[in-house]
Amino acid sequence: MDEAQWRLLSSIARRFYLEDASKTELADEFSISRFRVARLLQQAREQGVVTIEIHDRDEPRDDLAVELARHLGLAECVVVTAGDTGDDNRRRLARAAAPRIARTIRDGDVLGLTWGRTLVAIGEELPPLPPCTVIQLTGTVGNDLRQSPVEVIRRISGRSSVEAVAVFAPLFAASEGAADTFRSDPSIEAALRRYEQLALAVVAVGSWDPPITQLGPLLTDEERADLEREGVVAEIAGIFFRADGSVIETAASRRRISVTPDQLRRSPRVMAVAGSAEKADAIAAVSRSGILSCLVTDDRAAAALLRLPPTAQPASLER
Repeated sequence: MDEAQWRLLSSIARRFYLEDASKTELADEFSISRFRVARLLQQAREQGVVTIEIHDRDEPRDDLAVELARHLGLAECVVVTAGDTGDDNRRRLARAAAPRIARTIRDGDVLGLTWGRTLVAIGEELPPLPPCTVIQLTGTVGNDLRQSPVEVIRRISGRSSVEAVAVFAPLFAASEGAADTFRSDPSIEAALRRYEQLALAVVAVGSWDPPITQLGPLLTDEERADLEREGVVAEIAGIFFRADGSVIETAASRRRISVTPDQLRRSPRVMAVAGSAEKADAIAAVSRSGILSCLVTDDRAAAALLRLPPTAQPASLER
């Protein structure tokens, strides 16, 4: 968009949104039709000339967020009022997470995202980002493109001047040898190296018990049995955790194509976006790992987390 078009869009948007001019008044003022006024206002929103934030009266729960951050030993928590349905809850979490992500990212940063319905919702809610790199933190899971990490970064790159880096591989390859082959592919190898440069990683949290995760079918019976014996409680990016936050390494780990636990720990900021009281044990386990610095959740999950023993992170892992 050239400078003249930007000035036109900003002038019309300012008169309409800030000065309450009607579309008819704008049509007369700019000597164009009301229909073109409507198209220009729509273009102003699509191009990022206009951004709109909605602040619900019941969001966020700042008092609960401070208490939860202290309880979990995290630098920051954001707590929103839980939605009436799963989709509504994911949308509320996404609306809370998106502006914080946008405020964190600077020119040249690397932003990594995992996958899932909540992450797709974040992709839809994110305002335009500064020139940066947006990268998948995992290979793909299943055949549902609506939840694919490729879809997450596609939605973001469609509205921002960002470099989108995809990882065209499964999260779990068919065998260790297949995983090694994927990792040796030059484009995938280059993407995996970028994980060392993460400024912010945004992850979803899966629960193993109750089973609120889509990874079960990707594992063999033996691998699932191994995880059960090891006391699996949670997963992020295909990384499995015990209740105490320790990482479980099994044969499945060697088939995994994703960011590693150590790479996440070295990242200056890792934000988990996860809600529902049923996931409380899983969220608590991941918070004990020392990987997270920030959690965006809902008030039902927060209340359940506060009923669990407090988390004290080792000083060496505090951010």
